[in-house]
Amino acid sequence: MKKSTIFMAVTAAAVLTSTSSFADVVDIEMEKCVATVSGKSLIKEHKSDCNTTEYLCAGQNTAKDLDAWILVPKGECSKIKAGNFSGLSDDIKEKIIGAK
Repeated sequence: MKKSTIFMAVTAAAVLTSTSSFADVVDIEMEKCVATVSGKSLIKEHKSDCNTTEYLCAGQNTAKDLDAWILVPKGECSKIKAGNFSGLSDDIKEKIIGAK
C-alpha cells in the first residue's frame, strides 16, 4: 500500500472520529453544509471538513469549490446561506468567507 493512501485513510479516520466525538460529548446533531450563495462558495480555501468529488481529505478545497462542505450544528447551514453568522462558533466562522 502506498504511503499516501495510508496517510489519507488515517487522516479521514481521525477527522471522522473527532467529529463524532465532539457531537457525542456536547449532544449536538451536526449536518453537512455545502455553503454556496449565488453560485459562489462561502467556504474559505483549505477550510473544508472533508472530501468532495475533487479530493479526499479535509482542507484541500479551493476558494471556488462548489462541492466543499463543513460540519455545522443542525439548522445553522440555512442561516449561513442567508448571511446570518450570529451564534456560530469561532471555529465555524474561521471557515466561512465574510464571517467575523
